Amino acid sequence: MKGRTVRDAMVVLVQVIMGFSGWQWVQQHYPHIRLDPEAEIDPERTYTINVWVEMGRGLVKNPLLEAEFWSQIIKGFRSVYPNTEIVLQAVSAAELEREMQDALARGRPPHVLVASSEWFRLWSKLQLPIDRFLPEEERARYVPGALAKVTVGESLMAWPSQVQPRVWAASRRHLDKLSGDLPEALRQWREGGLWSGDDLQGARDRILKLKGAGQNQLAHQLGNSGTLLDLALVASGGLLGPKGELLLNEELLSGIIDLWQALQDEKIMELVQGTLLTDFLSGKRLAVGPVGLWIWTLKEEAAIRGYKALAVPQDIILIPPPGSSGELGTLSGTTVDVAVFAQRPFQGPAQARLSMELAKAISRELGLELSRRGFGVPAYKPLWDELVEEWQSTLGWGPEQRANLEQLLESAAGLPALSPKWHEARRRLIVEILLPGFDDFVNGKVGPEIAEQLDKEMRTFLASLQGR
Repeated sequence: MKGRTVRDAMVVLVQVIMGFSGWQWVQQHYPHIRLDPEAEIDPERTYTINVWVEMGRGLVKNPLLEAEFWSQIIKGFRSVYPNTEIVLQAVSAAELEREMQDALARGRPPHVLVASSEWFRLWSKLQLPIDRFLPEEERARYVPGALAKVTVGESLMAWPSQVQPRVWAASRRHLDKLSGDLPEALRQWREGGLWSGDDLQGARDRILKLKGAGQNQLAHQLGNSGTLLDLALVASGGLLGPKGELLLNEELLSGIIDLWQALQDEKIMELVQGTLLTDFLSGKRLAVGPVGLWIWTLKEEAAIRGYKALAVPQDIILIPPPGSSGELGTLSGTTVDVAVFAQRPFQGPAQARLSMELAKAISRELGLELSRRGFGVPAYKPLWDELVEEWQSTLGWGPEQRANLEQLLESAAGLPALSPKWHEARRRLIVEILLPGFDDFVNGKVGPEIAEQLDKEMRTFLASLQGR
């Protein structure tokens, strides 16, 4: 009897030890389980938060580390949490991939990463979801497409900071002169329904109605393949299904390429280099694209060059690019996001809470700072109110421009969210296969046979992942 009691006690002790060890393992490998917005901050401890800031990418660049912007961020955060030390490190865009992979391999990524991209990167299991730190009622205040970009599975994996949308621009004066069924076609365009639909032939038929506005009234930037990618994504319903099944096939790719060629052959759209903006500002084009919000900042330049046909920005209306609107429309363009990481071993819920709070503060202040020149807008829409006077006085953006922007950015619901594995697979398919292939096509290096080649390359890539 005594021996059995000892054995029973040993079994319980082993179970306790195993349970504790298992919980320790779970905490190390899945630290998000212990994320707590109310985690207690130890006043006797100094918390160090390492922040990496990507430098040198795109039209809108992050402030230099020695700029007053960052000193104000640190000062403001430490006024609330005085026992924190914030260490800033600049990382060039060219070196970011290598630096992050090295840091992740050591289990020592930055606590906070500020980076920009067109297609959101999920770096590691150490990347922490922000859901518990962003109340549901606050999410409605963000640009929906910006939130959709950082959604992986059922979680938001970064704080959206700023949006630099890729759009098209149309002349209000030309639109006002149109008659017949053209206004209906253009209404569909503004609402995102002109380019997309259940079949590409239907889209082509709707666009053909624009022929009544005159030959080559649409001008597309020569060498830009973004339009083909957007069409491919919306035509396929998001490129990948929830189990990694390929939704974009050779037939759809061929249809997109045929549509692209038909728009040129039938004198609806012309590929233009060099005179894209001059022709538009001088009144020779109905619409041009793809462009950025910078087209609304050209008031002084247009005046200097004598382009008086259009008053910038009052006579220019922004319209959705092909495939960017509706239930499956993605927000085309660049976003700046602020991601949060745990380190290995997990440093505790207080460290995670402070990293989240700092990332949130950076995302909002940076969204303001980067949007002052009009090349983008804060992803957190209430911040627009703080820029109203500045936009009005320096750029001439009034209530009409704001309403135009809001309608445009609200029209993109975003691609369907995928699990971490297939989210990254979709990103790599876009960046490593589709974009290079479309680039070769629009630059004349390959012909329509690129559809078959892309289909084969995508299937080979996915087969390698399915086999793991």
